[in-house]
Amino acid sequence: MEDLSSKSTFFYKFVFPAFWIGMVVFVTLLTFLVPGSFEGDGAVRDVRWMVLGAAVVGTGLIYWACMRVKRVFLDENEFVISNYRRTIRVPLRDVERVSSSALLNPELIWLHLRRPTEFGNRIVFMPKQRFFRGFTRHPLAQRLSDLLVSPAAVA
Repeated sequence: MEDLSSKSTFFYKFVFPAFWIGMVVFVTLLTFLVPGSFEGDGAVRDVRWMVLGAAVVGTGLIYWACMRVKRVFLDENEFVISNYRRTIRVPLRDVERVSSSALLNPELIWLHLRRPTEFGNRIVFMPKQRFFRGFTRHPLAQRLSDLLVSPAAVA
């Protein structure tokens, strides 16, 4: 069984979001609870709403890019997908296509499924990191796409 996921998956799924969201909630609370934030000049009052907005948008981005990632393995003619609690198996024939990010850090790969599973109809995972990326597609995404169209994958 080949591990397709980055060794950093656990960190990006659990540790980084907990730290980032915790710090942002703390700073946001401070902007609202600091003495003088309810009176004084309007600039101080406006900043706290900007901080709150940034916290909401940032938390959404962290959820979208980090907290949804899964561990993915390739085992002959199927993907083994885990969210660290449950594991499912998805045959290669059930994957419609593979897409990937070019500008995100960490890089992400999506498996678009023909049928919904316990984890939905799109599986997102972090491939192993590469150092010189440029604006190119991750080689693993291309390899998986090629694997889906090969006759061996359909059999």
